[in-house]
Amino acid sequence: MRLNVRNLVIWLLIIAVVVAFHVVRRNSTMRGVETVVKGNDICLLTERDVDSIILAAYPKLLHTDIKRVEKKDICRTLENHPYVLNADVSMSAGGKLQVEVMQRTPVVRLFFQDKEFYLSEQGTYMPLCANHFCDVIVGSSEREEAKVKKIKEINLADTAGVHPFSLMSIWRLTKFLRENPRYDGVFDQVTMTAKGDLVLTPKLGSTVVIVGDTTMLDEKFENLWAFYDKGVKKMGWDTYKAINLKYRNQVVGVK
Repeated sequence: MRLNVRNLVIWLLIIAVVVAFHVVRRNSTMRGVETVVKGNDICLLTERDVDSIILAAYPKLLHTDIKRVEKKDICRTLENHPYVLNADVSMSAGGKLQVEVMQRTPVVRLFFQDKEFYLSEQGTYMPLCANHFCDVIVGSSEREEAKVKKIKEINLADTAGVHPFSLMSIWRLTKFLRENPRYDGVFDQVTMTAKGDLVLTPKLGSTVVIVGDTTMLDEKFENLWAFYDKGVKKMGWDTYKAINLKYRNQVVGVK
């Protein structure tokens, strides 16, 4: 019986200490921000950038009691930033705000309707960054299309919206290239012609690749790679002015 009473007292003391710690912690002032940015080898967002976004929106954050910190609001603020894919915000036992951010990956740098911006893997608008350079394929369009009124609200993955044909095509092609390491980094530029054909310019050589539309991209690029291996390597990179992939089961070399 005495042993049971002693165990009960110990547990009550432990609970009291935990409750006291929790109460004291909740009524304590914030002790800082710890930020981690995750993503890929392309970095447009640093830990310092994330801290600046938070403190710009909540200038009194570091002088706020822990219990008054709205973690969900901070998370929403971060996820509204065009460079942020998702965010997670929690509070450490030591009273620090712990922030984990997954950044978006740009797949193309676009010159479109007198604007210059990135498109992300998710098809969303990403503004250029003065502090960070992003080495991705450059895209442009010669096709005449209706003016996009709100460039900053572009979201090509939104199937309910009506999107410019050139933007959708360039995004789908560059996303495909990005997702296939074999082709990623081979091309320098993508252009949509006035007739609606996608044309790729490689980093090496002067031979352009006419892709046409974005149907059957896997097949088109498998054929292109076979043509490179069996034809271009033997005859030289400058043998052809263009390589046309538009026609099914064919690769047409234009001299």
